[in-house]
Amino acid sequence: MRTNARCAEMSLFPVLFRHNDLIAAMSTAENIPQKKLVNILNYLHFSESRLYVLLTHPDYPERTLVRVRHEPCSTDELVCHWDQDCGDPDLERYNIPYLVVSYDQAVIIAPVRVLDARGSMMTLQLPEYGRLINERERPRFRCRNVEAEIWQQGFQAAGHLVDISDRAFRVHVAAKPPASFSWFNTDETSMLRLHGGDTTFYAAPCNAMYEERKARGRDIVVTPLNDGAIKRFPPKVFRNPRLNSSTPLHVIFEHPLIKKKIQREIFDISNAGFSIRDDEKDVVLPPGLIIPEAAVLYAGVVKIGCTIQVVYRRREDDLLRFGFVILDMNVTNYKKLNLVLTTMGGGQAGTSNVVDTDELWEFFFDADFIYPQKYKALHTIKADFRNLYRKLYEESPEIANHFVYQKNGKIYGHIAMLRAYEKTWMVHHHAARPMGGKAAGLQVLKQLILYLNDLYRMPSANMDHVITYYRPGNRFPERIFGGFIDYVNDPRHASLDHFSYLSFPAKGAGGKLPDDWSVRDCTSSDFWEFEQFYRNSGGGLFSSVLMPEEGGDQPPLETVYSESGFIRRWRFHVLARHGVPQAFIIVEESDVGINLSSLLNGFKVFIMQPDLPPEVLFSALSAMLSPDTSGSVSLLLYPAEYAETLSSDYETKNYLLWILNMQHADEYIDYLGRKYRIRVL
Repeated sequence: MRTNARCAEMSLFPVLFRHNDLIAAMSTAENIPQKKLVNILNYLHFSESRLYVLLTHPDYPERTLVRVRHEPCSTDELVCHWDQDCGDPDLERYNIPYLVVSYDQAVIIAPVRVLDARGSMMTLQLPEYGRLINERERPRFRCRNVEAEIWQQGFQAAGHLVDISDRAFRVHVAAKPPASFSWFNTDETSMLRLHGGDTTFYAAPCNAMYEERKARGRDIVVTPLNDGAIKRFPPKVFRNPRLNSSTPLHVIFEHPLIKKKIQREIFDISNAGFSIRDDEKDVVLPPGLIIPEAAVLYAGVVKIGCTIQVVYRRREDDLLRFGFVILDMNVTNYKKLNLVLTTMGGGQAGTSNVVDTDELWEFFFDADFIYPQKYKALHTIKADFRNLYRKLYEESPEIANHFVYQKNGKIYGHIAMLRAYEKTWMVHHHAARPMGGKAAGLQVLKQLILYLNDLYRMPSANMDHVITYYRPGNRFPERIFGGFIDYVNDPRHASLDHFSYLSFPAKGAGGKLPDDWSVRDCTSSDFWEFEQFYRNSGGGLFSSVLMPEEGGDQPPLETVYSESGFIRRWRFHVLARHGVPQAFIIVEESDVGINLSSLLNGFKVFIMQPDLPPEVLFSALSAMLSPDTSGSVSLLLYPAEYAETLSSDYETKNYLLWILNMQHADEYIDYLGRKYRIRVL
C-alpha cells in the first residue's frame, strides 16, 4: 500500500514551478479586473483549455503546478476539478495561493482563496484583480494531440509534444523498452518526429537543450539542427517566376501542432510555392513543418486546396518571412492556380485554356489536323465526337488539359494532353496555322512546359513520364522532341521507340490458332521476360510507363476516367508457342476519338520472336476482339521492321513514341533554350 500511495502522489506533481521571478514581478504587472478575468476564464472553458493552480508544500520550499478543469464562471467563485492525471490529492496538506492562467502569450497570476474542497472538486474565490505578466523573450505555444518520437542510435522514446517556440520543441516522452534514458546522450544529435497517427507533420535532426526527469518519463527540449531553411527538392535550372498581385491572395490552414486556424496574406507566389510575412510573436512555423490541408484563397472566391511545407524562415526588417513549397495538389486545383497566376502575370498575349469548341473544330479542319481520311473514319460518330470534346474542354476533368493561342476568338495554335497510363500523360493534338509571322504552335508549347514545370513533382498529378507520338519526317516534332534524344543520349532520361501502324480489320483477319499456340493473361514472369526483350532490343522507358513504381493510395486510372464519364482501360496478354512467349500484346480501350489518331484504342504488339507468322498473330488478335467490334482498330507493331513480313494488302505507316522521364525535365528545357533559343521562362 505504501508503494501505491507513493506512486499516486508522484502523479499529482507533473510540473515543478521554476519561475519564481513571475511571482516577484506581480507587484509591477498590469492589473486584470475581476470582470475581465471572468471573461477570459469563460473563453478558456469554451475553447476547452486547462488552467493551473500553484501548490505549496507546508514542509518544503518547492512550488508545483497542477492542471485543473474549471466550470463556467459568473461570480467571484470558480469551481475547479483536478485533471484526470493528477490523482486525488490531500488538500489539507497543501496550500493553494495562486491560480495560473496561460493566455495570449502571457501569464495571468491571480491570488485565490479556497472556499471549499471535497474530493476532486474545489471552489476558489477570485481576487478583485489578477496580474498580467509577460516575461518571455520568445512566444511559446501549447500543442494538442501531437504524438512525438525521438530516436538516437538505437534509443527510442515516444510521447507527445507539449509546446513549441520559434526555436525549440518541448516533448514529454517515455523510453520504449528495452531502451533506457541511460542510453540517451544529450551531447549527440537525435531525430525528432511529430505526427498525428500516420500523418507526419515534422521530422528532422535536433540537438537536446534541456532534459528534466518526470514521474512518467522526461521532458526534453530540442532545437532543430537546420533552423533557417531546408532543401525540399534538388535545385532547378529553370524556376517559374514568383508573382505579386494587386488582388490579395491568402493562405488558410490549421496549424498542425497548435491546432489553431491561421490566415495570412500571401506576399508572392508561383506554381511551386509562396511566401508570407508575419510578426514573430503571432505564429511559429519551423522550417520543415508539413501542413497537410491548406488552401490558397484568391479574391475571396477561388479556393485552391493543397499540401504545403515550410522551407525557410528569415528576418526582413521587423518581420519574419516564411517560404512554403507546395508538396501536392490535385490536377483540378493546379489548373485553378495556373489560371490565377496567368491572370496575375498579365498572361502571354493570346494564350488561354478557355476555348469555344465550335472554333476548335474549324481550326482542326483548316489546319489539316483532321485531314480527309481521318474525317472519313470519324464522320459516322460525329455527334458522339462533338459531345466527347465538349466534356473534355468545358468540364475540365482530372484526366485532361489544353492550351490555345487565339486572337479575337479565332484559334491559331493548340496543344492538349491526356493522362494515358497510371503515371504517364500524353501530349497530343499539337497543331498551328499561320498568324502573321507569329509562331502560335511554339507559344502553346511554351505554356505547356510552364504548366508541367512544377506539376510533375506533385504525387496527385501522377506524372512520372510524358509521352507523345509523331510521324518521322515531321520537321517540328523531329527538332523539338526527337533532337533531345541525341542531345541527352541516355534512354533512362528520354527514349524513342519506332512502331509500324496499320488499320487492323475487325472481321476476317485471321482464323483459328494452331494447336501448339495459345494466348494467356500476362503473368509477372511474362512481364519480366518482356522487359528483357524490350531492353535488349534498344527499348527505352515504355516498360516503366506500363508498370510504374507503386506508391500512394490513389484510385486506378480506369476509375478516374469512369468518374469523369470516360473510358480508359488496358490489359496485357502473351502469345505463346508451346508455352514460350512469342509476342507481348497490350489491348487498349478508350472513348473513340479521344485521341484523333486512335493510338489509345486497339493493339500494341511487341514481337519477341522475329519469325512469328503474321497469320498466327492476326488470328490471336481477332480472337481478342469483342464480337460487336466493327470496322477496324489500330495496330502498332514493335519493332517496326516486322511490318516487312506482312503482305502488300496491308498499308502501313510509321510512328515514333517519345518518352520523357520527368525527373529530367530540366534537361529538356535546357535543350530547348540551347538548341532553338526557346526560352520558356
